[in-house]
Amino acid sequence: METRQVKRKVLLLGDGAVGKTSLIRKFVMDKFDDKYISTIGTKVTKKEMQLKLPDEEIRLTLMIWDVLGQKGYKAVQASSYKGGEGVMMVCDLTRKDTLDGLKDYWIPELRKVVGEVPMIFVGNKSDLVEERQITEEEFCAMAEEFGSSHYTSSAKTGENVEDIFKTLGEVVFGTGTGEIGKPAAEEALEISSLLDVADLIINDFCEAHGDRDTAMAMIRQQFSSVGVNIERPDKETLLKAAERLAELERGFKDDFAVKTTLAKRKRLIEQHG
Repeated sequence: METRQVKRKVLLLGDGAVGKTSLIRKFVMDKFDDKYISTIGTKVTKKEMQLKLPDEEIRLTLMIWDVLGQKGYKAVQASSYKGGEGVMMVCDLTRKDTLDGLKDYWIPELRKVVGEVPMIFVGNKSDLVEERQITEEEFCAMAEEFGSSHYTSSAKTGENVEDIFKTLGEVVFGTGTGEIGKPAAEEALEISSLLDVADLIINDFCEAHGDRDTAMAMIRQQFSSVGVNIERPDKETLLKAAERLAELERGFKDDFAVKTTLAKRKRLIEQHG
């Protein structure tokens, strides 16, 4: 039987702490870690899976993008959406607002960039039965509104994790990237808070570096080392992070560009701090 190799980019979207990273870790490495670590930027994980068709076997490589779950980082998130061919919309069954967030924030922002792409809805943390706030009826209604399948899951127990990713793989197999809309990152961004400034700095650094994966890892390290809180960035730590990133940029920018960029970032931080 002929074996064909196919690669697809899929996104995991949803509010912070809904369990996106834990679902990926459970699927890829069969490990669960209940210590919540906020994902800064985007993490990309590769996983191969087999799909059997009547006349051929498909070796499907999923490039799984775990996207920053903090609302408001629209430029960073929009850059991650580009080329996405399937999406797992994840909510936390113990937090009703995370289901509302899918409809009110994540889906509209995604569609600004890639239009309509196949989605599946996942209600995570099904093991926390006593704490559940989202009813089965509410969850089903949301998925049906967007013509999507839905699952409940637990990254802790492993409930449905394999099935969810298998379904996502089947959904994206055979679909091209299609027409990609104008990235929100290319639109005029409104800067009204330090969170917007942090979003601009992260995206600008990644664009200048060129290798988004490597750039994100560098940002995570520097933000963590100076104590930037991505949910509520403050002036002091953001200024320190800007200095750290400027030092790194000397490796791929000329001195004038580094100084100009740093001055602009500091000015924005001071204005909105």
